[in-house]
Amino acid sequence: MKQSKLQNSGDQRRLKDKLSTLLVGALVIAMLAILALLVWQKVAQRLDTSDFEGTIVDRWADYPASSCVSEPRFRLLVELPDGKQMTLKVDPPLYESAKVGMRIKRTSGQVVLVDAKLEQTPAR
Repeated sequence: MKQSKLQNSGDQRRLKDKLSTLLVGALVIAMLAILALLVWQKVAQRLDTSDFEGTIVDRWADYPASSCVSEPRFRLLVELPDGKQMTLKVDPPLYESAKVGMRIKRTSGQVVLVDAKLEQTPAR
């Protein structure tokens, strides 16, 4: 009698262990599936940045994490007319000319800054 009770409790413990392992495995698989879905959506929502026109909302320069490189990276944060924002990598002369609030556009691979003050002057 004692032997059967011990065997029953041992079977129940093994069943609980198997169920908990199965539950943890299903949870890990579900998390991986959600992560894959989020990455896929982020890649699918990439902006077409070939030609654009927008407004510069921020500018910054930083150094890469690598200690071998001493050249700063110049970036502009551009807000497009539809409200989306994109980060634009620029060269040092363009970075120095760019100011927050300026219009910027790229057509056929050429980036052009448009000064808002020049745009607002009335024609004679």
